[in-house]
Amino acid sequence: MRIGVLAYKGADAVQKDWSYVTSWLDASIPGQRFTLLDFDQAGLTRAVHEETVDFVITNSGHYVALEHSDGASRIATIDAPSALTPRQSIGSAIVVRADAPLRVLADLAGKHVLAVDPDAFGGYQIAQRELLEAGVDPEQDLARLEFTGFPLQKIIHAVRDGRADAGIVRICMLEEMVSSGEIGVGQLRVLAPRAAKDCQSSSRLYPDWPIAALRHTPPQLSRQVAVALLGMPPGERGYRWAVPADYQLVDELFRELKIGPYAYLRQWTFEGLLRRYWGWLLLIVALLAAWSVRTVRVEHLVSQRTLALRLAEEEQRAMAEEARMRQAALEHSARLAILGEMAGAIAHELNQPLAAIGNFARGMARRIAAGRLEADSLLNGTEEIVAQSERAANIIRNIRAFAKKRTPEQRSVDLIAVLDEAIALFAGAHPRARLAWRAAVAAGTARVTADPLQIQQVMLNLLNNALDAQGTAGRADAAIEVQFRQEVHSYLITVRDCGCGLPPEQRARLFEPFFTTKPEGLGLGLSLSKGIIESLGGTMAAMANDNNKGLAVWFSLPKDESAGTL
Repeated sequence: MRIGVLAYKGADAVQKDWSYVTSWLDASIPGQRFTLLDFDQAGLTRAVHEETVDFVITNSGHYVALEHSDGASRIATIDAPSALTPRQSIGSAIVVRADAPLRVLADLAGKHVLAVDPDAFGGYQIAQRELLEAGVDPEQDLARLEFTGFPLQKIIHAVRDGRADAGIVRICMLEEMVSSGEIGVGQLRVLAPRAAKDCQSSSRLYPDWPIAALRHTPPQLSRQVAVALLGMPPGERGYRWAVPADYQLVDELFRELKIGPYAYLRQWTFEGLLRRYWGWLLLIVALLAAWSVRTVRVEHLVSQRTLALRLAEEEQRAMAEEARMRQAALEHSARLAILGEMAGAIAHELNQPLAAIGNFARGMARRIAAGRLEADSLLNGTEEIVAQSERAANIIRNIRAFAKKRTPEQRSVDLIAVLDEAIALFAGAHPRARLAWRAAVAAGTARVTADPLQIQQVMLNLLNNALDAQGTAGRADAAIEVQFRQEVHSYLITVRDCGCGLPPEQRARLFEPFFTTKPEGLGLGLSLSKGIIESLGGTMAAMANDNNKGLAVWFSLPKDESAGTL
């Protein structure tokens, strides 16, 4: 997450002054990392427009402008130890040399004054309001108004060195530079000072800097950041965060000065428009009145139609969601049915490693009881126990993954690896079944866009059907052949058994829901399998073997061309 910060003291000061905030957020919000980015005011505004930052920390005036233009939303306000309250914190200090014959703001008329930028809140706009109220228009009554840009320190240095009569900076800037030794004590003073707790101000006070979320910032993350900041202990210099202040005072300043979001007031006023264009305005009002009557009627009809369409869309979405949930439930039921058919074989397969573990453990116990503590023998026994336990754990892990109920997630997968896992799971559940399987391509070169669990479900269903068919025909020991072939734009997988086969009329209905040739079958396995394959852009069909013994069921899946398949 990127936090854009107004670097009024320069880029280096941003990391120094605000790194404790990102450190606290990194520790308080797991899974998120926060980075500070420094900007001047124009650069930060541009970053907000281009959505290259997720939060902003800026002065009150800039925030209100961003609130109007970009929908920025404050989530916390700085609570500075030097401020009266978070709502009374920011102001302008007009600094002059200690020996300057200036006592009140009106004395600045005809003087050379420095400021940061026309859009700088504490560095110009607050002072601009105070000067106007004192009878001095900064744009007309000063001998020279010069904007220097950031950082603020160079304004104070220029006044100290006599290159300007006065300089406008944010409050506490002079006190901080005196405290750090950058400016000597007694060299400069604040003109027309007003008490503001630990600092002097030449103006009334406004809310302190906020941290604001932007229109594209996830609301949940904004809430997490707000909670974390409100719980943050004071920093090294005593700064902490409070609930968002009311920035109405800033809005009033902008409106009074006709700047920022109210800059349009300088160009157009209602009274001026009325005096200049009263005839045209009267005609426009008449036309608007006539048009409004027609518009109201049309909008009423449109709203009724829109409501009907919205209700229909919501009903359609609800039906689609219900169908999706039912499809997922059917697929999960089909997987559980497959596992149910394999349950006996799985239990038998698990008994083998468990029996081996018991035998090795009893043998080691007898050796220990007899005092035969040869290290090699005991080590071999423990290694066998570990190997057998890993074998049993792998079987259980595969079963749990297959049986888990979840939403299908399509992605680019290695088809060979997915088929290998399905065949391994089937072979583990049916150790006596014979499988003839060998892919004609190397693993990793056959990639498709699919949910691997859905492909495994289709494959296990076909293998179970093949094994059942061969058992019914009395040929359970015959090999089940699994073939893999590349086509121009797809891969073809065929499962061929040596069972009793199906007559043509039954093959024609093989993929119909609830059609089954098994006494206790549900008739959903092949229907669901065909639906899964077709949802992935493939096809599925069945045909009799060339020797009329058994059945061959095949399905195709399109290649993932974007993955560079061969």
